[in-house]
Amino acid sequence: MVTLGVLLTGLLAGLSMQSDGIDILGDTSVGGLLLSSGGGGVAVALILASGTAMVVRRRSVLAGLSIAAAVVIGGSALLFSSDFAEVMAGGVLLGCSAVQANSTRVRQALLTASFLLGLLSVGAVEALQHSAIPRRYADYLTESDMGTPVVVPVLCVLVMVAAAWAARAEQGESPATDRDIRTVAAILLVAIGGLLLNMVFVFSMFQSLYGFGGRWYYGLFVVPVLFAAAGLLPGRGGVMVLAGTAVLLTSTTTAGVGISVSARAWTLGLVAVTAIAVAAGAALGLRWGRPLIGVAVLAVVCVTALFEQPPLDNVHYVATLIVFPAAAAYLYVACTPAAPTPSTLGLAIPAAITVPMVVTYGWTSYTPLTSALTDTSWPRVELWLSTGGACVAVVLAGLGMWALNRYRTLL
Repeated sequence: MVTLGVLLTGLLAGLSMQSDGIDILGDTSVGGLLLSSGGGGVAVALILASGTAMVVRRRSVLAGLSIAAAVVIGGSALLFSSDFAEVMAGGVLLGCSAVQANSTRVRQALLTASFLLGLLSVGAVEALQHSAIPRRYADYLTESDMGTPVVVPVLCVLVMVAAAWAARAEQGESPATDRDIRTVAAILLVAIGGLLLNMVFVFSMFQSLYGFGGRWYYGLFVVPVLFAAAGLLPGRGGVMVLAGTAVLLTSTTTAGVGISVSARAWTLGLVAVTAIAVAAGAALGLRWGRPLIGVAVLAVVCVTALFEQPPLDNVHYVATLIVFPAAAAYLYVACTPAAPTPSTLGLAIPAAITVPMVVTYGWTSYTPLTSALTDTSWPRVELWLSTGGACVAVVLAGLGMWALNRYRTLL
């Protein structure tokens, strides 16, 4: 039952930690960016997740925190709709599940797979709430038009039952966790550094005459922040942070795939494909885990972002839908065993860092965001630069992982 609880809790944490917060247009004050942006909520969630994994050890306390967090998430979905509270509760769940999974690599693999599946399936779960209304119009709908959420509340109930049952099945405390001051410094560096970069990016975006254009490079400043955090963690703990860095950088190069929400079979099919890919990657990581192989595959996924024109764009779609989830799960699992705090920090990085790394061109309902650009060669050059920067950073993360594995001992 503890293993099932880890699986369910990781899935709910992944669905909850990806913030839907939108920066309020024109509000560039520090307080406005902190409270209204997605970066503020996930920064607090990261601290709660890592702090829980570092401090809490008694299984009864873990069960109580998991049940309380599930209640908050379920209440947010059904009653008061607070994205901030939901994200923070997701952080608590992630920290609790990381401590529960600390005993075996199999549980750590299940936590990794379920959490990644939750992160990658957020859009599909939201789409299932809308029966026949395109997702792009969801922000303009009334509560009565959006439908009643089902997936998340049901999952919350299952998590509460599993947590209560696990608390009765296993008494006592989990193995001791690292409480080094360097670990605390690494947690604060990632959380505060990511939040400050998010605030700088949002401020510059609204102050710029060119909108999104030319501002993608702020995302690259996240790389030294995460590398410094990996260096601060004692022993091989930084390997998980660098694995999260590689997954984060690669995720910014993946393609967005549109699915008609009226075709529920396609939406469920997307979730099924993602689940199979993540499960396969986790299983391979358990059996033949080699972190550098995972890094190499993620670097290839980054390169496929350059394939924009048909028929080569299909290569990028396949890399996004199948290869990336499998490679991310493989890399994380290949880096286990890991202590709960570094494991939590590494898993949370793709959700906690909200600064875009790669140029993304999108459209509103009527006007292309790139309509103000007069130089047609500019987008292509920027795509090459930003994608190349992400790919190089992924390779550097792999080299950092190799160095930590070679020169530091496992705690």
